[in-house]
Amino acid sequence: MKKITFVLIALITGTTFAQNSKTATAPVNAEIVSPIGITRDTDTSMDFGKFTTSTAAATVVLSANGATRTFSATDMEIAAYGTFDVPAFTVTKDADALYKVAMSVTTQPGTEMTLTNLTHTLGADGANDESTFSIGGTLNVPADATAGAQSGLVSVTVTYE
Repeated sequence: MKKITFVLIALITGTTFAQNSKTATAPVNAEIVSPIGITRDTDTSMDFGKFTTSTAAATVVLSANGATRTFSATDMEIAAYGTFDVPAFTVTKDADALYKVAMSVTTQPGTEMTLTNLTHTLGADGANDESTFSIGGTLNVPADATAGAQSGLVSVTVTYE
């Protein structure tokens, strides 16, 4: 009797587990994309050009597209020195990927002036799919700044979204 009961329990238990177990599979996919890269186009820089100082603190603004240079104090502009430039950058990336741009001033242009309000020609950060862009900014010039050449560095970083 014990053997029959054991065999019946074993059959019922085995049958129950066999009916309640199923297996499914799922495919595994991966795609490696090109690393993002950025280079500054040759012969471009953030060049505010030549100007004179004012008796009051003032600003010089370069538009990100390089079309305009504006002075908050009109006595700073010298018509003969109307040359200015903005840096242009080329991004290498996967064709379908979006990226964001971060800009920072690495070193200020001299001890007297500061560079602020950096802007770029792209859309809102995170929605960028263009391969080229340029940047502009505001140069804050103190009253009666010392004459002479000033230089600094701007860092531009691109990151996949």
